[in-house]
Amino acid sequence: MADSLADPLIYARAVHFAATMLVAGDVLFAVLVAAPAWRAAAGNGVVAIMVRARLAVIAWIGLALAAIAGAVWLILTAAAMSGLPAAQVFGDGVLWTVLSQTTFGRTWLARFALACALATTLPALLSPRDRKSPRLEGAAAVLAAAFAGALAWSGHAAGGLGGEAIIHPAADVLHLIAAAAWVGALLPLIVLLAAAGADDASLAMARTATTRFSMLGIVSVGTLFVTGIVNTYYLAGSVPALLHTDYGRLLLIKIALFLAMVAIATVNRVRLTPQLLQHNNITASRDALRRLRRNAAIEALAGAIVIAIVAALGTMPPAIHAAHQHPSFEAVPADAAFVHIHLVEGMADVTIRPGRTGRARATIRLWDEDFAALEARQVSLTLTAPAAASQPTTRPARQGRDGAWQVDGIELSEPGNWTVSVDVVLDANKRLTLTAPIVIESGP
Repeated sequence: MADSLADPLIYARAVHFAATMLVAGDVLFAVLVAAPAWRAAAGNGVVAIMVRARLAVIAWIGLALAAIAGAVWLILTAAAMSGLPAAQVFGDGVLWTVLSQTTFGRTWLARFALACALATTLPALLSPRDRKSPRLEGAAAVLAAAFAGALAWSGHAAGGLGGEAIIHPAADVLHLIAAAAWVGALLPLIVLLAAAGADDASLAMARTATTRFSMLGIVSVGTLFVTGIVNTYYLAGSVPALLHTDYGRLLLIKIALFLAMVAIATVNRVRLTPQLLQHNNITASRDALRRLRRNAAIEALAGAIVIAIVAALGTMPPAIHAAHQHPSFEAVPADAAFVHIHLVEGMADVTIRPGRTGRARATIRLWDEDFAALEARQVSLTLTAPAAASQPTTRPARQGRDGAWQVDGIELSEPGNWTVSVDVVLDANKRLTLTAPIVIESGP
């Protein structure tokens, strides 16, 4: 876990996710919250013009950061898939191969096109002019939602089979859009609340914006709750998987932060918003405005941590694989030990049967990122016992008629957390090594 935090891919993903949520949330806020508030209260006043200018800055900065971090993410992924250093992926058509022949690459191209289309709407959408075309606002909102939602095909949701290939990505798309509409819109809300309150017109604008944001938040939180349950089912699947894997524990931290954000949002909705809407007590309204701004900043900080966690989770094998329950694969025999090892450039299912001390057979199935069979020239299996002084034992695997690789006559000398490593020769210039712990039980 600690070693994975040094992976630059996590930081590229974190910046890209945060920037995507920010630009999408900014546009959705401008269309669904700020524009109605300006029309209802402040019109084309000084405060409204100032807020529009600041929202424009946020949108352009978010789009620029998303582009830069997205390019870094592409280069690092191409390097991982090709086995080449990052500086060498620009030659021999490596980048184009990744872009044109992988799900990640095609998603990257589609989202780049969406980002360019969204950029064309920003000058008119966030200009000082008060009246915006409903068609423009609708197009910008749809593009922003699509830009955020399409991230679903860059993560684990893209790897399902059967019904999961439909339900999981759909839930993830809605989850990402709801996150953008709530978490991504918190900074624009803070900007608007910070500019309002000095006069009656701007206070009225803040009241309208807060009411509309509260309604948007309720819809977003409800969507996040339902889709979060779906995603947790497909990525964890059980309480033991949540409690006893790195992925599961990190996911629990994310859920705890989400619940804390919901608690703050509930305070805003139940206590502070009614105080802000009091027209007969301006002092109480302005105090509520200040506290709402503070709470929104706390929510935004928690949301940033959640985004960082999501970036890390995307580079880790889902908990459900470690708990050998993934619904996309055949059932794991009750007496077997199983581990799914997941890297960007390939995956392996390792089944050791029986999964207890004594002699056993290992079966290895290799997959690419789309869960299609991964062609290999040679495969070997290395097992290391739990004892600190244990020496690793490496055995060559042979390929069976069903495409799986097998190693017979494995000696499992003691129970505990063994280390399994699968070394795969893909071609003359590319190798793949997948390593993970696997639990071996005591013999009968």
